Amino acid sequence: MTVIQGTPASGGYVLGKIRTVSRTADPGRELRNGFISETERLDHAVDKASRELDRLYESALKKVGENSAQIFEIHKMMLEDEDFIGEARRLTDTGMEAENALRSAADNLIAAFRAMDTEYMQARAADVEGIARRLCEILEGKSGGITLTEPSIVAADDLTPAETILLDRNLVLGFVTERGSEMSHTAILARMMGIPAVVGVRRSLADCDGVTAILDGDSGRLLVNPDEAMSGEYHQRIRKAKEETARLDLLRGRKSYNSAGERVRITANVGDLDDIGEAVKWDCEGVGLFRTEFLFMRRSKPPTEEEQYEIYRSAAEQLNGEECVVRTLDAGADKRISYLTGDASEANPALGIRAVRLCLKMPELLLTQFRALYRAAAVGNISAMIPMITLPSEVERVREIAAEARASLDRDGLKWGRMKVGIMIETPSAAILADLLAPMVDFFSIGTNDLIQYTVAADRENPDVAYLSTPLPESVRRCIKMTCSAARREGIPVCVCGELGADAAQTRFFLECGVTKLSVAPPKILKVREAVMAAKYSRMY
Repeated sequence: MTVIQGTPASGGYVLGKIRTVSRTADPGRELRNGFISETERLDHAVDKASRELDRLYESALKKVGENSAQIFEIHKMMLEDEDFIGEARRLTDTGMEAENALRSAADNLIAAFRAMDTEYMQARAADVEGIARRLCEILEGKSGGITLTEPSIVAADDLTPAETILLDRNLVLGFVTERGSEMSHTAILARMMGIPAVVGVRRSLADCDGVTAILDGDSGRLLVNPDEAMSGEYHQRIRKAKEETARLDLLRGRKSYNSAGERVRITANVGDLDDIGEAVKWDCEGVGLFRTEFLFMRRSKPPTEEEQYEIYRSAAEQLNGEECVVRTLDAGADKRISYLTGDASEANPALGIRAVRLCLKMPELLLTQFRALYRAAAVGNISAMIPMITLPSEVERVREIAAEARASLDRDGLKWGRMKVGIMIETPSAAILADLLAPMVDFFSIGTNDLIQYTVAADRENPDVAYLSTPLPESVRRCIKMTCSAARREGIPVCVCGELGADAAQTRFFLECGVTKLSVAPPKILKVREAVMAAKYSRMY
């Protein structure tokens, strides 16, 4: 048995034969079809690709919804990009063959994307490569898509979003690629379509064609030629996963309550509009954490007020009245955005200018975001959440900026709605001062990841100090108890939105403290709901 490690892109286990997809070009002469110039050939290919993308959009709309289908609208816009198609035309006008012109223009744009400092933008290089590949296939008279004749695990150097959306779900068991990342549009579509996937194995898969393998989308492994014992283990995992899915499906639409008869809502952590569709699919009771830093990381300058408004409004509409808690910009530390944070390194970035500190240093960022949020609150159930609060003075300044946003909207004659504003408790200082902070805000949300890191002074990314964080340290438990006690006295709710919220072993403790909302990754919603409904406990307060 050979174990090939990659990056998990879409969860689930499958066992079957591998079908490899070859990218070798046809050795025959490229088709000319009577075109009198290479520029005409290029324009014909672009026109045909554009019409294909229209059909792909319609297909994706039915399979994965409008937000994910927009991938193909973005690709269509690339067909009009001056740095890509415009450059290719300039080269064909000089007599260069259309295929070579496309390759040259694409290589330059791919290099530019790969040089960017965010994983999301780097992943856009794969989009350019996929579009260039399809245009060359059209020029060579090749049809698009992958044909399967039996249920298979598809293996390829990479898959384009077009190839992914066209996969026959009745025949594709899962897929594995040599390149790619979990931030690629292909990986996003795989998750939306429920196809187990592993990307970036960084080795040729050509020798795996026709071989039986296990694809483990949870751990990112491909087990080639598994022995009988391993096959038996995974057959058992697959059976248990199906049984768990059937059991959890019975909890859809159910509501959970604590021992005091209060609703305990199980909400979702999301990073963009696509994730909200996924959260709704998993029966979320709203969104407890909408991470807005990705809106800023995916571009070369801050999103405008109008762009943010449209995103927040769309998020609220998808949730059909359930609350959407939007975290204001949380940049800095491990989420550096070069046009905001600059290239200067900090000795201790986790303790430096990040999150609310950055926004108070550059208040126009928070003012614009608040204006967009207040406008969205006029049409949906939107709340704002401020990260990395340490002192009451920070909350006071945030409230001043919020008031300034409302006043400026009034001056501009724009409609805005009432909006709850809460804070994240993720520093020991905030937990200790929770009694002073509670009267200033509408809710608390405990970010367990950073709260643990800062309380025990241990980098959560450093495995050598992981022992300080597991199991949940008593010092962190006391911080959580203080936070919940202060919230109860003030009459405001408490949510847990860190990874610990999905840990069933901690559910009872959170409920005992008085937590009334848990916000978790969408696939964990039903499992956490089950843990809440099964918990036996007594409230501390």
